[in-house]
Amino acid sequence: MTGTITDATGGVLPGVTVTAIHEATGNTFVSVTDGSGVYRIPARVGSYRVTAELSGFNTVNRSGLTLLVGQTANLDIQLTVSTLQESVTVTGAAPLLDVATSSVSGNIDARQMQDLPIQGRDWTSLALLAPGNRTTAMGGTPVQDRADVREYQLNLDGQQVTQTMGIDGQPLYSRDSIAEFQFISNRFDATQGRSSGVLVNAVTKSGTNAFSGLFSGTFRNSSWNADDHVLNREIPFSNQQVSTTFGGPIVRDKMHFFANFEYDRSPSTTIWDTPFPAFNISRDGTREKKLGGGRVDYQLSASTRLMGKVHRANDFIPMDFGANATGPSATQHPATFTSVDRTSNEYLGQLTQVVNNRTVNEVKVGFSEWSVDQMGLSSWSNHPQKRLGITQGVPRIRMVGMTILPTSNAPRVRDQNMLMLRDDFSVSYEARGRHDMRAGGEYLRMHEYTRNCRFCSGEIDARNGTIPAAVMQSIFPDPWNVDTWNLAALSPYTRSYLIGVSDTFETPFDMPRVAAWVQDDWRVSSNLTLNIGVRYDVTIDAWANDVALPPFLQGGRPDDRNNIQPRLGLAYQLNDRTVLRGGVGRYYGDVLSNMYMWTLGNTSIATTRITNDGRADFASNPFNGAIPSFQQAFAGFCSENGNRPGCLIRELQELAPPPDYAEMQNSWQTSVGIQRQLAADMAVEADYVYNGSRNEKVLMDNINLSYNQTTGVNAPSSQTAARPFPLFGVVSMTPYTGWSDYHGLQLSFTKRMASNWQGSATYTLGRLKNSLSNPISGTTMVSFPVAPDLGEDYTLAETDQRHRLVFNGIFQTNIGFQLSGVYFYGSGERMAPLYGGDLRGIGGDGGSQRLRPNGTIIPRNSFVGDPIHRVDVRLQQRIPVGSRVRIDGTVEVFNLFDRANFGSYVIDEASSAYGNPDQNLNIAYGPRALQLGFRVTF
Repeated sequence: MTGTITDATGGVLPGVTVTAIHEATGNTFVSVTDGSGVYRIPARVGSYRVTAELSGFNTVNRSGLTLLVGQTANLDIQLTVSTLQESVTVTGAAPLLDVATSSVSGNIDARQMQDLPIQGRDWTSLALLAPGNRTTAMGGTPVQDRADVREYQLNLDGQQVTQTMGIDGQPLYSRDSIAEFQFISNRFDATQGRSSGVLVNAVTKSGTNAFSGLFSGTFRNSSWNADDHVLNREIPFSNQQVSTTFGGPIVRDKMHFFANFEYDRSPSTTIWDTPFPAFNISRDGTREKKLGGGRVDYQLSASTRLMGKVHRANDFIPMDFGANATGPSATQHPATFTSVDRTSNEYLGQLTQVVNNRTVNEVKVGFSEWSVDQMGLSSWSNHPQKRLGITQGVPRIRMVGMTILPTSNAPRVRDQNMLMLRDDFSVSYEARGRHDMRAGGEYLRMHEYTRNCRFCSGEIDARNGTIPAAVMQSIFPDPWNVDTWNLAALSPYTRSYLIGVSDTFETPFDMPRVAAWVQDDWRVSSNLTLNIGVRYDVTIDAWANDVALPPFLQGGRPDDRNNIQPRLGLAYQLNDRTVLRGGVGRYYGDVLSNMYMWTLGNTSIATTRITNDGRADFASNPFNGAIPSFQQAFAGFCSENGNRPGCLIRELQELAPPPDYAEMQNSWQTSVGIQRQLAADMAVEADYVYNGSRNEKVLMDNINLSYNQTTGVNAPSSQTAARPFPLFGVVSMTPYTGWSDYHGLQLSFTKRMASNWQGSATYTLGRLKNSLSNPISGTTMVSFPVAPDLGEDYTLAETDQRHRLVFNGIFQTNIGFQLSGVYFYGSGERMAPLYGGDLRGIGGDGGSQRLRPNGTIIPRNSFVGDPIHRVDVRLQQRIPVGSRVRIDGTVEVFNLFDRANFGSYVIDEASSAYGNPDQNLNIAYGPRALQLGFRVTF
């Protein structure tokens, strides 16, 4: 909170005492204006009463000032001379214009958090209200997942809680524990980083001077819903959520506490709908979530504050369909999926000290942990790793038109913990204008323990022709018991068999991160503010730098340390109602820890592929006997024993790239726009934004291929002599060599609560294009043009969406009745169709698989889904009970008009169901659904 105090003539007034009182807690913040009449208060989020006092002048009291997360509120006050002791009280909300920053952002306030309809109560779903949000699916991350491109970061109370493993979503928090959040879609300042796209800053609730709390429940049941639009039937499901909070004073005006707990139970039935009737079965399961935490705030004095908090969450998912919960596909066998148990823990301590009127220092110490335990659903008494006690899982099987491809790492345990030390130092000074400078540094010590059972269940490549439907269905009589499968019947269609063996499958490692920054918000004049910053980030051992895997990787490779990020923006106030803003800056993402995990795992897990030798039982008995141990496999590798007759071909998975292709993914962001306040409670914004992302992660399924310069096509992997390294088989790598460009026009309208209603609307016109790089052959990139399905092909990207429109509103009557709603429109999103067979002979996952049998190539990302229309409404009636207790009853209806919205399609041209809508269990694509609830507050 900042501003300038002047007298009636406009002259600045030094020495004015400015006192801000946090209305909920009574916390008091005091500042004195400097020689330029400027005051600065490092205040918390919330509503304030502000008093300005100076001997000989009227005292001015200002109420109704609300400070949102990520906002610097500018409050200028004028004092008039008085010969009597008197005061002037001014009421009214703060301006909607942000004259101090040039970032493009939107805030989801406390009323929206509490009163808008949210199916399942996942507060991150409200991110779709913010300008610049680019997702259609609800919950999870507010940008589309583009193959590990690090475009998102979540900070909770200033602590990074985003897990960097790249699997199974993000930590969960109760809606009732989050006060509000800010969504920055373009050009956040230098104090924040490790995202090349958007940033979410959220703050948790805290206690107040009054003991208060709530107890609420929400309930859903499929019998209240319309039929699913893919299966044309009811999908059995129910959900029961209860949540409670309690907070209040420990010492009035000084120390306060807040605690919350939420329990979520969801019994459901999963139903498969494939072209193969024998696979169209169902399975029951119950998902359970438990979320809880607590927070204590202590204001030792007007200049010193302490905060401490703890949070824990557990989420057991009996049938995991991945981070976006897409659901069973028509081309996936039921045994594909796994269960997952997710746990997160966070601890944070914060000390804020106001050194003087110009200087503030804030220290944070935090610890966060994210753990995932993933298990197969099928029993298998003869699992290849039964010596390690593993009797759950299935072999991965690739077939034309149908797959059984659970994660190649299950069963697995991954545990990532992060220790954070951060210091933020702020100082204000005068030098050709007022400067509010922030400098700081951060150290993150990340440790990860992983037990990835990589390819330990084996993988059968059965794409040597199409298996007749009757034969395929007879091979897998019981999807939940592999002992009943007739794998030998796959032998005529099998090309090869892959297996990974290890003594432990464990890969522990560390990836520390260091950051430093300087940000100067320089108010050059009363109209112009410059936002000037620079940030530096480095991740140590991001590329598993000390891991040696010759001839592909040498040990001791250098870190990418050239990550300086200049940022420049301006906000120019044309008049008291209009602000122009814009700027440019560079933003580095982060390297996910799976890069290190996969690379290091190649040293402790021996993976080998053997070619079908023609035996009738090859698919069920590929080694014609016992599977080799780790020591036997390693000693038997052709690359290790001088290519002895009968030696084994070694394969390597997802290697880190060599230094030439190991540069941190980053983007240049640009924006230019205008803010206009139409009335005291209404404003509009318009911004053009650009995000040019470079060095994006690319997964190359096999770099051990050679290419013909004349045809631009690879020699098949089966041609051993043509491989750059004939003693190795398939070697996949993840170079950072892709790129993308996003252009968007973002329009927004905001009306805050007045005359019993509030609302906002956003519209985005966007275009996303991207390309992979040319393939790497051996250890160097192919320098000549290749076929478009094998390399560079700059086209509209997967997830590209041209138009999106979102409106939300809340209407409150004086008799306790409330109506609120959200409307969403999104034009069709692009998807990546494929043929479903490895006709190029690439091996592994088979590359893009866009080559058809007739020799034509499927255009890249050429499948466009149908538009999405969704209307969600919420009705609430409040009944007061006495002076302090209120009972709210709520009825929420989602997809009110039962629009058939689809988020997934069958995009495998080899499937007879190609082009048909596929199941997607994300709530954004569900049929009309009803949610009933109650809330008791006191």
